[in-house]
Amino acid sequence: MFVQLLPRARIPMNAPLLVRDVAKLSPARDSLLNLPLLCPDTQGIWNLSAIVVLDRLQSAAPEETFTLLAGETCRVHRIGPMPGKISLALRTAAVCAILFCGSALGMAWFHSDVDMPHAMVQVFTALTGVAPPGDIWITLPYCLGVALGVWVFYALPSRRATTPLDVKMSSYQQDMEQTEGREMP
Repeated sequence: MFVQLLPRARIPMNAPLLVRDVAKLSPARDSLLNLPLLCPDTQGIWNLSAIVVLDRLQSAAPEETFTLLAGETCRVHRIGPMPGKISLALRTAAVCAILFCGSALGMAWFHSDVDMPHAMVQVFTALTGVAPPGDIWITLPYCLGVALGVWVFYALPSRRATTPLDVKMSSYQQDMEQTEGREMP
C-alpha cells in the first residue's frame, strides 16, 4: 500500500486528527483513513513525521506493507476560532490603510529622489511637442500606467499559471512553517 504525506493540513482545535487529513493512501481504505493520530490540542503549527503516520498504519494493519512515496513531514495547523465579522473587517481595513499609506510614501520618496515631475514634463513635451497644460495630463497617464503594470505583472496570467505573487507566498508560507513548527510530543 502506498502512502503519500500531504505538505500541510488545517485542522480546527476540537477536531480529531485523522490519517485522511495528513496522507493519501492507494488503494484507499476507509478503515485506515479514519485512524486517529495524536496531536496536541493547542493552537499552532505542529510537525508530524511520516514515521508516526507509518507506525500508526502498521499497527492497525500489520499484514500490509506500506511504502512512503513523498513527504517526510506534514505541517499540521491547529486553527482556533475565527474572529467575528466586525473584528475581521476592522483588521482588514487597518491593514489596507497601512499598506496604502506605505505605498504612497514609498512612491512619493522615489519620485522626490529622481525628480519625477520634471522627468514626466520632459517625456510629455518630447511626445507632444508642447508643454503640458496642467498636472493632470502628467499624473493621470502615469497612475494608469502603474496600475496597468501591476495588474499585468500580478493578475493577468491565466488562472492555471503560477504568478510571481503565488511563488512568493508559497516561499513565505514554507519559511513561516519551518520557523514556527513545533515537534509533536
